[in-house]
Amino acid sequence: MAPLPTAGRMAAITALVALLPAGLIQAGSPTSFKVGDETVQAWLARPEGAGPATPGVVVIHEWWGLNKQIKGVADRLAAQGYLAIAPDFYRGKVPADPGLAHEMMRGLSENRAVDIIKGAAAHLRTVDKAGTRVVGTLGFCMGGRLALASGLRGAPVQATVMFYGSVETDADAIATLRSPLLGIFGADDRGIAVEDVKKFEAALKAEEKKATIIVYPGVGHAFFNEERTSFDRMAAEDAWHRTVEFLEATLGPGTLGKATQKKPGVPDLPPGTAPMTQKPPADPPR
Repeated sequence: MAPLPTAGRMAAITALVALLPAGLIQAGSPTSFKVGDETVQAWLARPEGAGPATPGVVVIHEWWGLNKQIKGVADRLAAQGYLAIAPDFYRGKVPADPGLAHEMMRGLSENRAVDIIKGAAAHLRTVDKAGTRVVGTLGFCMGGRLALASGLRGAPVQATVMFYGSVETDADAIATLRSPLLGIFGADDRGIAVEDVKKFEAALKAEEKKATIIVYPGVGHAFFNEERTSFDRMAAEDAWHRTVEFLEATLGPGTLGKATQKKPGVPDLPPGTAPMTQKPPADPPR
């Protein structure tokens, strides 16, 4: 597994985040695209100066749906110079209750979800008529699993980033992966055991895949989501830093160029809001 952050590294990241201008985070806007007979709604975040050569990223939401938090992830990618699209797999529904969110996740067909991810990647290649645009995926929990699943099912992407999504250990399935992969997990995740993550890493290595697996100690599921009580700022900021480094290495830098010294971290909660106060349920496998 990749080395964990040092105190010095984290101090440097935190200092850089503090120096960022308030207006750096870009704001996206609604869009839509067709997948077969279905019109899929989505959030499109376009960076300043984007053109046909700008790399793209498909952002895949958690079981909470296409909410403000996941739109914010797309906006932060745009601030890094990436053309980002976050499709809505729930057809406009944004569950606030964990039970309903779990039910909606279970009702989502993986086949349909993968088709939507492929369609989102294709849509990014229509923007600016950029037919050869390089595209990656970035997914969280349910979306982390779907990012992996789309890579295993031949989605035309050049990079895969999965945050605490259900893993795959079958050698035949792993063999179909074509894109480099970054997997990010929490050691205290009650739904995705570290032992399974280690098996996933071993399977990737056995199939000679380009993969980096990071497990953060002392954090659980959804540690990146600043709206949940599981949020851990230090791990989240380091994970974001590593994600952008990985995208730069696999897709190329965004419109800002090499942005190592300009990485936006995880934002503070919007004024007047607070993290979820109820105790989260035991994390089910995503």
